[in-house]
Amino acid sequence: MLAAAALATLVIGHAVEGRQIRATRVGEEGAPVNVLVVGSVHGNEPAGDAIVNALKRERVSGVTFWLIRTLNPDGRAARTRQNARGVDLNRNFPWRWRPGPRGTFYPGRRAGSEPETRALMKLVRRVRPQLGIYYHQALGMTVHADGADPAVQREYARRTGLPVRKLPRYRGIAVGWQNRLIRDGSAFVVELHAGPAPVRRHVRAVLALARDAR
Repeated sequence: MLAAAALATLVIGHAVEGRQIRATRVGEEGAPVNVLVVGSVHGNEPAGDAIVNALKRERVSGVTFWLIRTLNPDGRAARTRQNARGVDLNRNFPWRWRPGPRGTFYPGRRAGSEPETRALMKLVRRVRPQLGIYYHQALGMTVHADGADPAVQREYARRTGLPVRKLPRYRGIAVGWQNRLIRDGSAFVVELHAGPAPVRRHVRAVLALARDAR
């Protein structure tokens, strides 16, 4: 069992409708390596939540995990991709952002306009994670991310059985912003299949990458 000081849940911000955005810290703050894991950014893509919940019971010496079950609690409550203002949070980050029409991928009024986006940005700037993993659904792949170490992504893919694939260079995405901010880190997207995820397989992959990052 983890010592009380090594496990803490922090409120890092609030969504549009006032719901708390929480990050669970596993491990002592100030460890040499910080790992950020986000279970979901889109409210209708929930499979990564179970991986985050399972990671709360794990510990790696020299590593602090920062675990966000969902960045989009309003979207989760409504079972929508977007937040309560109809914004796709994974198009709202200040990395190659540009305006767009309302709809499925609406990027918001301006880069970083949404409180959920700003909450994550504040945490990332504070802890500067060397490794960031963001779960989405349902393409079934480890997504190649510009600025991330390809070897890290290949290792995750090998351990989970998900192929590494490239997607179009979407604008305003979280990993693009994080990789630009933290040049010596690696943030990337894992697209889970539809339905429940093989939780233990993904947990083991996260733990292996965390150990390698020490």
